[in-house]
Amino acid sequence: MAEKTCVKVLVEENGEHGFDSYRVPGIVTASNGDLLLAYEGREAGGNRRTLFFRRYQIKDGQPQPAGERITMVSPKGEELLHNPLLIAAPEGRVYFFWCQDYQRLFLRESRDNGETFGEERELTSLIDGFRKEWPVTLWAIAPGHGICKKDGTLILPLWLSRGENAHLPACFACLSSDDWGGTWHCSNTVPAENGIGDPTESSVAERSDGTLLATMRHEIPGVRRRAFCESRKTEKGQDAVRWGAPWLNEKLPDPICGGALLALPDGQMAFVNCAYGDEPALERQKNGEAVRWSLDARQKLTIRISADDGKNWDDGFLLAEEGGASDLAGTGPVYCFYEEGWQDGNCIFNRRLLLASVPLEVL
Repeated sequence: MAEKTCVKVLVEENGEHGFDSYRVPGIVTASNGDLLLAYEGREAGGNRRTLFFRRYQIKDGQPQPAGERITMVSPKGEELLHNPLLIAAPEGRVYFFWCQDYQRLFLRESRDNGETFGEERELTSLIDGFRKEWPVTLWAIAPGHGICKKDGTLILPLWLSRGENAHLPACFACLSSDDWGGTWHCSNTVPAENGIGDPTESSVAERSDGTLLATMRHEIPGVRRRAFCESRKTEKGQDAVRWGAPWLNEKLPDPICGGALLALPDGQMAFVNCAYGDEPALERQKNGEAVRWSLDARQKLTIRISADDGKNWDDGFLLAEEGGASDLAGTGPVYCFYEEGWQDGNCIFNRRLLLASVPLEVL
């Protein structure tokens, strides 16, 4: 990859302000142009988590912090809070979602681009709509961001587990709303098939024809390539998203880690992930070892651009050698909020959260 430059801003450093680590980055662009960030602050080895919200404004072409971080949700007792997710919509609407104990879903809404938020609202009962297709025991919304389509439909990606083996077996699905979050509809589920393991953490973007493209983290022995699926075109009277069968993109390596999609103007799309096929782990699997990934698997965090709605991708821009989970926002430049650096050589434990501003002309 050619040497290119971008601006990187430190958002959080592990060990500062009373938290062992900061994880699970999510970012959206509010209707006024501000960048809105969501993430977890973790204590007690990750068993106690506080959910934060932070605003950045663009000054002189670069992101600058606007005020201090805001504590959106603090844990009570032994409850586990996780997977903060943002959706930005027109007219100042911002939706802040999160989960508790892999069994409850909550939402707070803003009508002023995240300056203030209303009281929390529980949405857990919506998951019952998936049970006719999948015997849900554990589940979570995708970390990162959801989207508001051009027609105003909100899309909230998630994964559902049968819980037989921790969070697996699992499938991908989404919730959608065409009345600004008043009511929600359940999509069909996308289980493991076509050489794809249990799909979990996901990201969704709208194509130029109004259909959706989703990319999913998934896990299956012998495979380290990115999984995708697409929605079918909406039929008259249809009020829920219908997904087709998933497929592997053999040209996009992936080491079992969260990535993100972002729709750009004129049929362009951006995709970010740790672009590493983890061949050493695959070789160890062939030799009978029960290994999921190498300690350095989450490397080569790369942003790629597609000029044809996600059908084909370029070689990409290398953002970080030591990466982790990541998310994207903007229309140009592209902003990437991501985990960077590894603790003691173990890629599962990051060192910090960074926000990068990458001009389109260098992608």
